[in-house]
Amino acid sequence: MTTFASQGPLKINFKDDSITTVSRWTVKALAEKLAFNEPPVVRFALARLRDEVLEDQKATAFEPLTISQHQAISAAAPKRRGKVIDSLP
Repeated sequence: MTTFASQGPLKINFKDDSITTVSRWTVKALAEKLAFNEPPVVRFALARLRDEVLEDQKATAFEPLTISQHQAISAAAPKRRGKVIDSLP
């Protein structure tokens, strides 16, 4: 799966409700129904669309880490310093 760096704000032009477009009124109604602000509603809707349209890629995006990946993470983690003098009971 390809990842892209954030390109800044995304401008959305709302149109009348149809099969491929959504009106600003609908986004406001969804925000009220979900108790979100409008930007989280758009992100939520896009995440749902991603899961539906890219369902074959979704399975590979979050597979468990391999042993070599765990080892690489352990090697890159900061090493502990010092000595524990006392610990809480």
